[in-house]
Amino acid sequence: MMSVILPGSYDPVTLGHVDVIRRAAEMYDEVYAVIFVNPEKSYRFTLDDRVRMLMLATDELDNVLVSYSNGLVVDYMREHGIEKIVKGYRNGTDLEYERRQAEYNFAHGGYETELLECSPELEGISSTLARKMLEEGKSLAGIVPTAVEEYIERIKE
Repeated sequence: MMSVILPGSYDPVTLGHVDVIRRAAEMYDEVYAVIFVNPEKSYRFTLDDRVRMLMLATDELDNVLVSYSNGLVVDYMREHGIEKIVKGYRNGTDLEYERRQAEYNFAHGGYETELLECSPELEGISSTLARKMLEEGKSLAGIVPTAVEEYIERIKE
């Protein structure tokens, strides 16, 4: 049984994230979608809200486990017997960043990373865009899953 991890901040989870998670769930037996907390970073949404949104976004994917960690990806993988990292990328800039991360994770843990190119119709979508739209009071339709959009509307009130 092959298990993989899709690490991220998921602030918030987008349709692009879900696309990569869904594709990984079709390819692997067990998929860990894990929110990693960087204490030096500030987030728009609380950790609890990010966990709830990620669970809503992946609810129909039976082999996806949602979790979070304050540690390093390689340590989490060791602790949970996860064999590979899967990450998505939208463009050349993302690809170069993810390659550097993949090299670090291989050098420090021996873990390989599989990079999945995002679906062309989703390449303009990012968590940064979602946060900007929220700041401007605009709809997140077409950027985040409907259940996540509804959740955000509920917690905004």
